[in-house]
Amino acid sequence: MSRARLGPVTLEEGVSRTNGLALLWAAFVTIGLVTGMAVLTPYLLTETLGLDEGAQGRALGTLTIVNEVVLILAYGPLGALSDRFGRRTIYVGGFLAMATAYLLFPLAGSFAEFSAVRILYALGIGAATGMYGTLLADYAVERDRGKLAAIGGILNGLGVVLLALVLGALPAWFVRAGMAGPEAAIATGLVGAIACAATAFLLWLGLKAGAPAGTGRLPVAVMLQRGAGAARRSPEIAVGYAAAFVARGDLAIVGIFTVAWGKQAALATGMSPSEALEAGRMPFIVAQSAALLWPLAVIAVIDRLPRAIMLAAAMGLGALGYLGMGLVADPLAPAAIPFFAALGIGQISAVLGAQTLIGKAAPAAERGAVIGLFNFSGAVGILLLGAIAGWAFDALGPAAPFVIVGVLNGAVALAALAVARARSTAASA
Repeated sequence: MSRARLGPVTLEEGVSRTNGLALLWAAFVTIGLVTGMAVLTPYLLTETLGLDEGAQGRALGTLTIVNEVVLILAYGPLGALSDRFGRRTIYVGGFLAMATAYLLFPLAGSFAEFSAVRILYALGIGAATGMYGTLLADYAVERDRGKLAAIGGILNGLGVVLLALVLGALPAWFVRAGMAGPEAAIATGLVGAIACAATAFLLWLGLKAGAPAGTGRLPVAVMLQRGAGAARRSPEIAVGYAAAFVARGDLAIVGIFTVAWGKQAALATGMSPSEALEAGRMPFIVAQSAALLWPLAVIAVIDRLPRAIMLAAAMGLGALGYLGMGLVADPLAPAAIPFFAALGIGQISAVLGAQTLIGKAAPAAERGAVIGLFNFSGAVGILLLGAIAGWAFDALGPAAPFVIVGVLNGAVALAALAVARARSTAASA
């Protein structure tokens, strides 16, 4: 039986071109809409809740903790449930939860209420991002999974840049149209909710229905046990979990703290909160624009290198990009542009390296559970790194969160090299 193709990618048997195109649309919108609220959160803390700038680093860290506690509890079960009931059902449910949260965030009257909405939003993130990573592995044959991840990475970056441009600019546009700050926040949330709901509808139509073959009858507890046991059996899966711990932290740090840093610098020049958000998102957009283009440079080689070597190179680039933030004095100055571009390259490299390795290493019958625990590891990373980063942002300076993550990227790069060397030694023995 001939298999469908999606550009240079050969799809697995039973996966149609329509399913593949739906996944590419998901790649374009998923990370973009997840990151969209990260871009808007500093504005909402200032304009909706009236939170003082000096306390926003700790507030962002607290919200990150709330987010990741939920993900820690949800990622593994969501992955295992997707093995039983199908990826499409979990993915669509995630976007509907995100749509509801986008509506509710601007209506929160206190930080406690804002944090409660964050719980719902985190469940949506867990379902959407978990299913995206799982479908990358489900839809492409093994030899082309790196290519599909790279294409998805390009679309991730394009979606993030465009949605950051639109969502980050909406409050200022609504204010210029005559709305007050709180009204502008509500209108912006409505736009985000419509985008999430429309995506849920399209994914329901386009993604493959049903549970993956051979996994639907296994109890959730068994799937979780197999996912955890896979790390003990495979050094590649173990280092993949470590990479997720850091790489997911990379995404959160870039999404939250570049915007907060830029907004803080813009407010210091006398801008209003909506103007500061519009100006302050530029470091984030520079980073994501570089992240958009970088997969084009690696798509030809990503499936030719051993996965552990690819991961080591990717995390090494991440270390360089994040550590470079320690040299930035003014995030809005033209001189900072190359540093934020390097940051974006480092971020997407770490994500691609981790996704490519785990997609190869995860056994087919346990893929949902393994990738669920891969995402679980990432959630733990964001939980710890978010708490540390929030404190470091306020206490040590806005570059401190990036330097901390840079050191951890370097540590995982060394671990991946050790795994690759051990495999090479065993093969030649």
